[in-house]
Amino acid sequence: MTKKIKLSLDSRIATAASLVRHGAVVADIGTDHGYLPITLLMDGKIPFAAASDLRPGPLNRAVANAKKYGVEDSIRFFCTDGLEGIPLAELHVTDIVICGMGGELISRILSESAYIRNSNMQLILQPMSAVEELRAYLASSGFAVCEERIACSKDKLYQCIVARYDGAPHFYTPAQLLLGKQILLRGTADTLFVPLLQKYIRKTQREYAGKMQGGADTEKSRNLLEELLQIAKEKGVDYERTGIF
Repeated sequence: MTKKIKLSLDSRIATAASLVRHGAVVADIGTDHGYLPITLLMDGKIPFAAASDLRPGPLNRAVANAKKYGVEDSIRFFCTDGLEGIPLAELHVTDIVICGMGGELISRILSESAYIRNSNMQLILQPMSAVEELRAYLASSGFAVCEERIACSKDKLYQCIVARYDGAPHFYTPAQLLLGKQILLRGTADTLFVPLLQKYIRKTQREYAGKMQGGADTEKSRNLLEELLQIAKEKGVDYERTGIF
């Protein structure tokens, strides 16, 4: 019988969990402690899950946690790299969650699976870095971004991206690759939008100044910075003025 002890997910993982569809069969890739699928099962949001991790240690902890919380019969565990070897079709997986990896690694995992290229599959992706590279991969590979959320965990900002395959190319400006079209659409209605925009302005200012000082080509950085500053102006967001332009 499922124990009634409630798991406490940090904001980053809780945001990803909130985007899983009710009644979905979830594959949690890089499950670590297994808290995301365990919580979804305990809450009755999903009936079944697959969970994978590349390392035996974290996977063994996830198995132990599933037993602790009484949901071990509703999760199948896989020690594997990404989606490799997980029978997604056999398990009728509908939602794939990949959290806590770099954008390049998530892109590589997705590129190796043909199963995800159908419109019924939902991808919930939370890159720890290189979010712009992940969005560029999705855009060029026929995935439409349906929803985007910002999360704050331990004073760091993260983005969650929900994508589905539609087979069409999608086009982004450099700033849209960083911030996401859905996030830009909501703008300051999202309380975390301002710090996220300020973060990228500061980062791009540093990159631009460093390239100027080093005599490197500044065109890409300059164009991105101009676009970010224009967004800040349109949204009424204050930013640190460095005198670069």
